[in-house]
Amino acid sequence: MQEAKAAVTPDTSFDWDAYERSCPNYRRKNKKFNNGSLVYSDDPKTMELYDLMIDSISELKIPRQQEIVKGKISSVTGRYAYVDIGWREPACLDLNKENSEYLELFTEGNEIEIILKNVDLNKKEVIVEGSYTEVVKHLKYREIYENIGKPIAFSAYVKQLIHGGYFLDIQGVEVFMPGSLGGVNKLVDFESLLGKTIYVVPINYAKDKDYIVVSHRDYLQSLIPQTLEDVSAGDGKSGFITGTTKFGVFCEFDQCLTGLIHKSDLDDDTKALFDKRYLKPGHSIDFTVKEITKDKRIILTQKEFVPEIDPWEDIKERYKIPSQVQGTIRKKTKYGMFIELEPKVVGLLHISDIPEYIDITTNKEGDTITVDLVKIDTESKKIFFKI
Repeated sequence: MQEAKAAVTPDTSFDWDAYERSCPNYRRKNKKFNNGSLVYSDDPKTMELYDLMIDSISELKIPRQQEIVKGKISSVTGRYAYVDIGWREPACLDLNKENSEYLELFTEGNEIEIILKNVDLNKKEVIVEGSYTEVVKHLKYREIYENIGKPIAFSAYVKQLIHGGYFLDIQGVEVFMPGSLGGVNKLVDFESLLGKTIYVVPINYAKDKDYIVVSHRDYLQSLIPQTLEDVSAGDGKSGFITGTTKFGVFCEFDQCLTGLIHKSDLDDDTKALFDKRYLKPGHSIDFTVKEITKDKRIILTQKEFVPEIDPWEDIKERYKIPSQVQGTIRKKTKYGMFIELEPKVVGLLHISDIPEYIDITTNKEGDTITVDLVKIDTESKKIFFKI
């Protein structure tokens, strides 16, 4: 029977790491840096260059499709521009697919933002294709969307008329405008906007149609206060008829204003057409601004304009205080009488300012009466009397 061999117990006290480090090839084959890469040379210059190479690779940002990146145009050759985006290969832009108005931007050294439309890093020839026009479109869409409901206007080209409205172009972004929002009043000729560049305000997002809804009307209405300030009585204007009623004609002018010509203010030729119902929306018409009322209504006329003099402008020069004046009783009330000195100049004789011994019951509306003028308030256009 064979004698059993004695068990061999490993010497755990032996330092294998120290032994390996003492091998002449260890440093050459196994020197590692923090990033795990190997250096195959003991030469300090070689290791320095290798370090720089590894650091530059670690800083590369892998391009991703539909990502918006900044870059610098490194070269332009023929129909292509190449943009350094911080990757080992530049992004390629096909200039034939870019909007012609942006072509002047594609010069060497220019910094631009692009969107990566096609990225394939797995092929032998790496493909990174980008577009500047598409990133402008993307950013503009986001800008329009974020301003829905705000008083921000965008310049838009009216490119197509369809049933119910228009498709417009805002720097490559297609938006929709209902026909009812094409003007401050109902449009007479819907084709009149085609091919024009107008200002519109984003008002809604149609989720079911996936487009932004805009309004030219909202923009025009925002112009009314300032435009109205620049209009004065006596200004001659040209416009067009937007509608007729039994008492006159409504006219649009100065792009956003609408006024009324009463039938009594129509000239003879226009009045004859009005009576025969020949006047239709869209007809051109000339007129004069007759009056702008306190509630901002615009009254127009085709008759000779006679400027109306405001009797309150120099009233304190024409009436001294105190003084005795004659007026006409226009209205009697339980608290006094309204007395007219002249057209549009009416004051109050309050009952508390009439002595008890004077019987005013004998005075009738339309009678002339002598009173004392005691106060004129030009700001509120009020006059006060006593007896």
